[in-house]
Amino acid sequence: MIHLDSSYDGFCNGVCVPMIRNLVLLLIMSLWIVATPHAIVTNFTDSTDKAGVPGTGVGNGIAFADYDSDGDLDLYVSSDPHDILYRNNNDGTFEDVTDAAGISIAGDGVAAAFGDYDNDSDLDLYISVNDGWDIFFQNEGNGTFVDISAEIGISNPDRARSASFADFDRDGFLDIYVANEDAANILYRNINGSKFINVAEEMNVGHQGSGRCSVWLDYDNDDDLDLYVTNKGSVNALYRNEGSRFRNVTELTGVEGMGNSTGVDVADYDNDGYLDICVDGDQTYLYHNNGDGTFTDVAAEAGVSHSGRESTPAFGDYDNDGNTDLYLAVWNGEAVMYRNNGDGTFEDVTEEANLGASGSSWSAVFADYDSDGDLDLYTSYTTRENILYQNNGNDNNWLQIKMLGGVSNRDGIGTRIEITVGGEFQIREVMASSGYGSQDSLDVEFGLGENTVAEVVEIKWPSGIVTRWKDVQANRMMVAEENFLAVETTEHQESSSEITASSKPCLLPNYPNPFNPETWIPFRLADQADVSIKIYDVSGHLVRTLRVGHRQPGEYKSKGESAHWDGRSDAGEIVAAGIYFYQIIAGNFTQTRKMVLR
Repeated sequence: MIHLDSSYDGFCNGVCVPMIRNLVLLLIMSLWIVATPHAIVTNFTDSTDKAGVPGTGVGNGIAFADYDSDGDLDLYVSSDPHDILYRNNNDGTFEDVTDAAGISIAGDGVAAAFGDYDNDSDLDLYISVNDGWDIFFQNEGNGTFVDISAEIGISNPDRARSASFADFDRDGFLDIYVANEDAANILYRNINGSKFINVAEEMNVGHQGSGRCSVWLDYDNDDDLDLYVTNKGSVNALYRNEGSRFRNVTELTGVEGMGNSTGVDVADYDNDGYLDICVDGDQTYLYHNNGDGTFTDVAAEAGVSHSGRESTPAFGDYDNDGNTDLYLAVWNGEAVMYRNNGDGTFEDVTEEANLGASGSSWSAVFADYDSDGDLDLYTSYTTRENILYQNNGNDNNWLQIKMLGGVSNRDGIGTRIEITVGGEFQIREVMASSGYGSQDSLDVEFGLGENTVAEVVEIKWPSGIVTRWKDVQANRMMVAEENFLAVETTEHQESSSEITASSKPCLLPNYPNPFNPETWIPFRLADQADVSIKIYDVSGHLVRTLRVGHRQPGEYKSKGESAHWDGRSDAGEIVAAGIYFYQIIAGNFTQTRKMVLR
């Protein structure tokens, strides 16, 4: 303890004592600031050589994905002269298995996207090729892949820059958006996991220009996925999903980017419940979602207005404090790490975090490759070896969630997870694209700070099913199964959102329920739409599709108007007694309920 005696009558009495007192107080305050957790910066170690993942040649897009379903994240690197698939050995090292996996391609691969297009529980792979035809590899489930591009309708000879998986029509199968340079972009609709057809023009997203990359997000919180596309040489585009097609709302929302954009990433950086957008261009733009369908560029106010051209963003809560941080992979310059201060501003901690490598970088991706609960970082370069940064961690707590879809697509892409921790709110969406031609892990990561419990975890699946957990302990990987019996259907939501109001569409209770052998399924429409009812068992297997046909707005309650199920499968077989889910798909409206066959 430091004691200042104001009665000191030596040489400095009356002059030096106040000065000394002030100096000591400043020293104490400085020590306090240094000792405050807020000022402690989590740092990284370059583990590239140790892990064995330097890449080769010109590094482009990056994807972390568990392609062999062994529980740890593998790494795919698109590059020239050839792409590389690194298998995670679960000991901090990786092994190049490109040839053994059957995906060795010669040429200029620029981007990679993983997604389970046929819902068979393993991740398939779409390769965007700069000079040549794009390639679709089907995962055989034994560590190998087979090129099935031609037989499933993937045919793109143009200069693809990126691809991204998403179930934009919420039919339970992943679709693919491809951004092309100097050619029309492509939206491949997945037809029941068997083939793809290009519906870009029909859906109003076939923009022709210098496309770079795309990201799917629900920016307006209306439970369907919208689409943001970056362009080089022209303004970017935001397409709002309106069910029957998309509407270009770029000018209305204010997210043009002013041209020359490359990468984009999205996150709710201020934890207000709306996804924000970060995109590069002639500068870095941080578009804050105003919650009213518009955005405001707050890069300068937030402290992230990097003036360098072409600086691909990557969001991730690297220090697990509950606030999403921002990394910029810079072309022809030094990378930048911005730590989120939790008050709408960011702080440059590049040097302290040991992340300031120089070079020309296209992409960066966060993922917990070593399964220790914090986010590591991999970044690709064209002028030097790629770098794997291992997060050295801190004492903050964390929670990770892996999705297993049943009614929805198998990996739950498009699912929104909302958690309440320490009275604060956070959201994430399961996304299959980020940065430039890259993909984060499909596992969802939350930082909990000093909190040891998440009070509420709510998982909103694309099907409309809601899974809710309470009092979830920290520092664990949770698996959310959509076919798990601990789910809440939209029956719960009706009482809180008044979805039964006559002005809103609604899937009504089937009658009789329980039933044997048949039941009727009534519904209400607010707009005309093609209506179908899908019936699933508790394991998430599709049992029957009832095609009701085109219907006008109104209520369909009578036996002659509502959907009818006779208790049989699509094959005409009588199904076993038990719990079943029935889901309506009508334009952009979907809702799910539960029924019992006795």
